[in-house]
Amino acid sequence: MVAGCGGYGSKSKSGGGGGGKTTVAGVSANNHGSESVSGTAEVEVDDYYFKPTVLKGKPGSSVTLELKNEGSVEHNFTIDSQGIDKDLKAGQDAKVSVTIPKSGVISFYCKYHKGRGMAGALTGGGNGGMSGGGETGTGSTSTGKGY
Repeated sequence: MVAGCGGYGSKSKSGGGGGGKTTVAGVSANNHGSESVSGTAEVEVDDYYFKPTVLKGKPGSSVTLELKNEGSVEHNFTIDSQGIDKDLKAGQDAKVSVTIPKSGVISFYCKYHKGRGMAGALTGGGNGGMSGGGETGTGSTSTGKGY
């Protein structure tokens, strides 16, 4: 499948509030923190990360995510196991309803930029399946420059 996502972006935006690489739900991700969520939560969709990267909620609960594409290209929010596949053009907002897993973690990602670390996870608690330093920025994580 070919997806026209407008190229690889022309702005260099650091995004703040995070940085570095981590692994969430077995997927390499650009780390922009974690947040406890319930009811409705805002998720920044940008070039090439989700902020927050890990969403922690009450196991089994439903959460409405307000996705805001603040990037310069089209992005996507996909959760395979929940049948979610939502495209967002640059500047577009959308809402999706997700279910926090009763145990473990569920990954979400941009189907256009997953290979560039545009991924995250839903978790019912714990560390969100983060490894390689996770939220602390210690361990073997990189500086996040050049992704």
